[in-house]
Amino acid sequence: MKMGTVFCLEQMKLRRRGIPLLFTAVFLLIALWMEWAFEESDAGTINDQRIMIYLNLLLMTTILVPITLAALASRLCDMEQLGNTYKWICTIEEPGRIYRGKVLTGGIYLTFLSILECAVFEVLSVPAGGASWLRGFQLFFTLFLTGISIFILQLNLSLRFYNQLTPIFISIGGTFAGLFSWFLPNTPLRYVIPWGYYGVLCNAGYIYDEAKRYTTCYWTSYRAGWAAFLLLVALFLYSKGRKSFLWMIRETI
Repeated sequence: MKMGTVFCLEQMKLRRRGIPLLFTAVFLLIALWMEWAFEESDAGTINDQRIMIYLNLLLMTTILVPITLAALASRLCDMEQLGNTYKWICTIEEPGRIYRGKVLTGGIYLTFLSILECAVFEVLSVPAGGASWLRGFQLFFTLFLTGISIFILQLNLSLRFYNQLTPIFISIGGTFAGLFSWFLPNTPLRYVIPWGYYGVLCNAGYIYDEAKRYTTCYWTSYRAGWAAFLLLVALFLYSKGRKSFLWMIRETI
């Protein structure tokens, strides 16, 4: 069975369980929040509205996307877990391809969501001072790399636990920790959990002058070193998850 066929089978399973609708709803929530942030940011009290849009997008992504990815990972695994159908599935497909198919499915959903988020950022940036393809690419890389790391971790947890509430609760805890790390940027916590990397890889900031009621926003250099580290973490999680899945299949069979 080809990888494309494996993806189609996974997609058929997800379509009946509302996952495409969930991702659409999450995107709309993020887009509406970004539009509100743009409308609320007064050009007379802020030097660059684009940066405020950028920051709000990453903050909302930190809140909404990790739990969405956890739900996707859970839906990819719960039918096989509850029905104990791995033995039957592995009679028609290589176990390694089953795992890769699940990762590919999550990666495709995440790619589309990240592209749509970047598109909204670029559209809103035009009246706020002009779009920047470089910033858009950096944003996409941050969204996708952080998201795929979280997804692979959640997929491994969903394959590990029979009760799918456990990975969901872990995701909720990770989301709160990632959100908490935004407001304490110097805490080591944000560097040791994947949920914190939306903030780690954010290459923008602001300084608020309370006396003048003026916000000065600024861009910083992209943190390529931390991005490379997160990429290695994602590859490690993939390798570890695939080996654990193959071991679980051997034990099941």
